[in-house]
Amino acid sequence: MGAIAGAFVGLLVGGLYVNWRLGADLNAGDPLILITGFPGLGRLAQAPWKQAYLAALVSTLVFTLMAGVWSFTQKLTEYGQAKFQSKADMKRNGLLQPLGSGLVFGKLGRPSSGTKFISAAFTKFPHCLVVAPTRAGKGVGYVVPNTLLFPGSAVILDVKGEIFEATARHRQAQGDRILRFAPFDFENATHRYNPLERVAGIKNPEQRYTELAKIADYFLTVSDKGSAGDFLSEGRELFVAAGLLAIERSRPTFGEISRILFAQGATQAEYADRADEVKHTAAQNTFRKFAGYSDRTLSSHASVLSGAGLSLWNNPAVDRATSGSDISFATLRKQPQSIYVVVNSDDIKTLAPLIRLFFGELIATLRATLPEPEQEPWPVMILLDEFDQLGPMPIVEQALKQLAGHGARVSIITQSIPGLDNIYGENTRLSLESAAGMKLYLSPNEKKTAQEVSDALGKTTKLATSDSYSRDAGLIQRRSLSRRMEERPLLAPDEVLRLHKDMAILVPERQNPLMVRRVVYFEDPVFKAIFEAQRGPLPYPAKQDPEVVQLRNELAELKDVVKAQLGKGNFGYRAEEVAGAPVTAAGTVAEEMVAGIQKVAAGVVEGEIVAEQRDQVFGRMQRLEEAIGRAMV
Repeated sequence: MGAIAGAFVGLLVGGLYVNWRLGADLNAGDPLILITGFPGLGRLAQAPWKQAYLAALVSTLVFTLMAGVWSFTQKLTEYGQAKFQSKADMKRNGLLQPLGSGLVFGKLGRPSSGTKFISAAFTKFPHCLVVAPTRAGKGVGYVVPNTLLFPGSAVILDVKGEIFEATARHRQAQGDRILRFAPFDFENATHRYNPLERVAGIKNPEQRYTELAKIADYFLTVSDKGSAGDFLSEGRELFVAAGLLAIERSRPTFGEISRILFAQGATQAEYADRADEVKHTAAQNTFRKFAGYSDRTLSSHASVLSGAGLSLWNNPAVDRATSGSDISFATLRKQPQSIYVVVNSDDIKTLAPLIRLFFGELIATLRATLPEPEQEPWPVMILLDEFDQLGPMPIVEQALKQLAGHGARVSIITQSIPGLDNIYGENTRLSLESAAGMKLYLSPNEKKTAQEVSDALGKTTKLATSDSYSRDAGLIQRRSLSRRMEERPLLAPDEVLRLHKDMAILVPERQNPLMVRRVVYFEDPVFKAIFEAQRGPLPYPAKQDPEVVQLRNELAELKDVVKAQLGKGNFGYRAEEVAGAPVTAAGTVAEEMVAGIQKVAAGVVEGEIVAEQRDQVFGRMQRLEEAIGRAMV
């Protein structure tokens, strides 16, 4: 059909040419004159017939070729037309942006080459879901490069502490304040994080209750959706009541909540006492309700609360690391900071409740307000490694699409697709993928993830040929060749599993996928230069003598008690005169001083100190701080 149509078009073109050369009216002339007015063989070589028949022949060939290509293309796209982006496609789609303008996903050439990086502007792809099994190069290829480059604050879940070691000195040299939260690092000090400190500063009692309820929602979780799940709802209510009481006691920490709920046993009498002590009406009602439950029911609630995450505060290291706060999420957009949450692989499951709490509070704080461009110019990068090991964090999925407008850039890193499905289910995982916008796959090594990658890449159409041979009755062999169009994945699951370790697959939302090379920061010329330019010691927090830490706690407790007595008018001084007194610590302090301050604190708690003894109290506080000062020399 293509040849016939081409011949017809060629005759029309040649006919129009002859009519024009003969001076005929093109509208009235015979368009098929090459057939109806055939001049005979003798005149074919004469003008204008020679040129007309040549034009007809050329037009016939060109149109026939075009028709054939169109027909073949239509057949090839009959099933699908997925393809990997070319370099021109990447440039057109904004995926070859300069370093620093967006996340770095890979590069065009070998890790050691100087080829262009695959990077998209933060305004286009602020978030990314990275699927990378163990030893797939997520640290060297994604986390370290982006941490070295990101122009703002960064909060990183740093498994094994390798990201801190590779990037902290560079970020400090760029002007970042470096914070390292590592509760289970017993060789180095840790900065402290107290999630209740922010809540304690809220004056409105209803807002305070609401914020505690939010913390309970993303902190306390159970895997059992049966009876434990039924108890958890009331358990969260009890957690909020204990949190309100801890704040009223001027000890707003999770450790204090744990002691309120578990130290004296979960008994009816204890809950009745708590109801009498707390001033918040909702907390009173909660404690009274629990005071009416049977011992068996109370024991079940205590067990569920403990298993949901609160038992972690039985560990003195966790209690100490959350006893105060050096970290403020509210300032991340105001001044550049780098916060490394350091945890060993073996401790992830144990510390998961605290990690969920940390990042849940971070996201809630960023989502609470839109940044003021002049006062809060810095974006915040959040790198959540081992996401599938942390337990459910619904706040991440719920907030991800909103966070870009609040200045946050989130990367979620998981080992596999089944890992996410086990925690969130397929529907929520698909929602998470959609919210991320960009998906990066590094060396998939299990079947379901490989199938997910294959499905995400889409289908294409290919021309398949097959040979067959047969023999007739005369034993003559006949060959039969057939061709057909068939659909196939752009990459089949088994091809995904066989990808070279240096290759990465990138799937941007509403674009064709990319097959790129991964980055290896210590081989790449750009990142290697940044890494090797770092100088000086790693910025660990300053170590504190355990005795001095205890002394700090005793002094803080005494000041809280004295502040409460001042509020009652017992000492004749204003509360702010005591509350603002400095608290310092380092060195070694005599045990007698600790014992003395404990005795004074105990006396104040019991109400034994009256106005005339105030000089003794403040004198001890002064000598205590002087002792700390001498220990620091």
